[in-house]
Amino acid sequence: MKIIVRGIVKYVVLCAAAYFAVLSCTVMRAAQGSDKEKNSKQAADVEEVADRSPVPVKTYAIPEKHKYLFMEVETKEDVPKIHLKEAKLLFESGEALFIDARSQEEYNQSHIAGSLYIGADDSPKKIKAQAELLKGKVLVTYCHGVGCHLSDKTAFNLFDAGYRKIAIFFGGWPEWTQASLPIEKYQLPEQFKHLLEEAVSVQGVKNVSLEEAKFLYDNNLAIFIDVDYKDKYNEISIARSINIPIDKIDEMLPGHEGYLNQKTVVVYCHSGDSKLNKAVGKMFKAGHKKMLRFVDAMPQWEKAGYPLFRSSQQGKRKKSLSINV
Repeated sequence: MKIIVRGIVKYVVLCAAAYFAVLSCTVMRAAQGSDKEKNSKQAADVEEVADRSPVPVKTYAIPEKHKYLFMEVETKEDVPKIHLKEAKLLFESGEALFIDARSQEEYNQSHIAGSLYIGADDSPKKIKAQAELLKGKVLVTYCHGVGCHLSDKTAFNLFDAGYRKIAIFFGGWPEWTQASLPIEKYQLPEQFKHLLEEAVSVQGVKNVSLEEAKFLYDNNLAIFIDVDYKDKYNEISIARSINIPIDKIDEMLPGHEGYLNQKTVVVYCHSGDSKLNKAVGKMFKAGHKKMLRFVDAMPQWEKAGYPLFRSSQQGKRKKSLSINV
């Protein structure tokens, strides 16, 4: 009997020990799971903080031997003349602004990416108007390369305007384009594209507004033709326009076809529409299809204060602006 009781007690003890062992394992696993979850959350928190950390900004490392390009000059003679390697370095630094000193028309067609047009003959007033763009930049002027001094003149004009961080890109436009470096080609604004289209008939020759005419004028996209009589033209006319008087138009047109076919032609007269309409008809018949009628041109142009030639001005009108015979 005693042997049986002892066996039962031993069995109970073993069962209890097994139960507590299982319970202990369960508790330990639960604790480990909690620790893992806690550690995972902490890791996520650390990662989130890391994501919010500021990203290091890459700065352009300027080679020691080229740091002089970013320094102010004391005299015009100190303005450095640079070639492609230095120009490219300045361009990539982001601290330079390239200044195109060629003609406005050439700039409009294509130019070094991001460059600004300032002509060699531009007034100090125009340079002053660009102050916000020029401020704090190394100003790199360029033109047609070796033998072209327009970039020198513009650089010296900038110096006279108070700018001291200046360089002259001696190789200029030819050296830049031969190296296939970034350029921008002019894109005509959508609202002006119709101005360069050919008319399908003389009735289809469009009238041009003052705003449109000024856009064409400023961007050298059109030839302005004054068809009034010579004395009217010589008295007052749109600056840079040429005179093909209505009384001589038949004899003059054949000798100037090549010139007039280069661009859109804006035809205007000083008063009334009769001479204007007659000239447009004759020019269209002669094959000039890219043409616009500028009605009441002189009163509008003069009232707006746009460039005019007056007979009271000193000097004579340049022969290149008139094709009178």
